[in-house]
Amino acid sequence: MEIAELDHVVVATVNRDEAEEHAWTDSDVPVDIVRLAESDGLDEATLTALGFVARPRWINWCAPLWDSATEFEAALSGTERRNIRLGRRFVQDEGLHISVRVGLTPQVVDEFLVLYERQIEAMPRGKNFARRWRDRLLAAGHEHVSVCVYEGARMIVGSLWWMRPGQSLLQMRFSAASADARLSRVMRVAYMEAFHFARESGLAFASLGNDPSLFGHVVQPGLFTFKSRFGFAPVPSQILDPKLAGEHADRFLTLRSLSDPALVVTWGRYRGTTLSWPESAQAPGHDLLILSAVPDEALTGRFRTDGFREARSVTVV
Repeated sequence: MEIAELDHVVVATVNRDEAEEHAWTDSDVPVDIVRLAESDGLDEATLTALGFVARPRWINWCAPLWDSATEFEAALSGTERRNIRLGRRFVQDEGLHISVRVGLTPQVVDEFLVLYERQIEAMPRGKNFARRWRDRLLAAGHEHVSVCVYEGARMIVGSLWWMRPGQSLLQMRFSAASADARLSRVMRVAYMEAFHFARESGLAFASLGNDPSLFGHVVQPGLFTFKSRFGFAPVPSQILDPKLAGEHADRFLTLRSLSDPALVVTWGRYRGTTLSWPESAQAPGHDLLILSAVPDEALTGRFRTDGFREARSVTVV
């Protein structure tokens, strides 16, 4: 058994024999999550009997663009349609400028990084992935489009998107917004402009990027809520990016270092199947596991689960 602290969460990695013996109970270090090594060789029934749940390491949030913004918005809830209207009204009333530019320049990327880093600093465990990606983004700048909103010369919303014509997909790489722009729903307006660009470019799908399949650790449930309410559903990231393949099989012992509730996107129907794009994304596939410290069946109603096969809540004592 190996024990390591990963972003303030203590994870004990065990083999099957150690899992059967509950080896972590003898640890002098309080363990938050037990992770089963080489889990991909075990079937679901065996994992369940051992007390583990399997999940892809990464998920990618995808949605069809439909033929128009009207059709796209029609699939959203009334609340989300209202949020988009309010965001557009704010942009108009405040005289904000929306810029859509094909190709990335150092000036645009560096402006964006200022905004992104301020947002990351406000997160409890935010990671500055965009800074690490700066040179790679610029090296492939011709494959990207920036959709940004400006108040005068100041960028208040920035988003960088990857054009993937081979997959008929516009995929978000990074996005950020000032606090007032988020409150005023301006980011939704930028996203809708990006989707318009994608349709005009002949692309059929949009992606809001990759996230780890556990919400409540590095990324928070609020991000899950935003993306799911905006009409996007997750698929295993490896469908689009094989380098993001792999799974974790976890047993959650405590929410001491996680949010309450925490959300786990499990494999659902995808595990062990041949994954292809976009065929594998045509119907809900993942399952959603909601972890909480006290029993509360009403939790499943707090999250939009239209893009999931099923959702259930589990109490983590």
